[in-house]
Amino acid sequence: MKKIKAKMIEMLLGFVLKQLSPDQLKEFGDMALDFIENKVQASESKLDDALVLPICNMIRSTFDIPDGDD
Repeated sequence: MKKIKAKMIEMLLGFVLKQLSPDQLKEFGDMALDFIENKVQASESKLDDALVLPICNMIRSTFDIPDGDD
């Protein structure tokens, strides 16, 4: 049952993402990365800051997703 649910979510997300324009995809990516970055920065652990934040920056750079917070 878990595999079926996961596949349905994957299909739904794929369908929704295909409907978005490139600019909308970048905006969605920015929102997702902002969410992750905020959670990581709010945690007390500095290890996740050192690991996760650079990965978020690499994703932003690779897919040309500007940080809308700037």
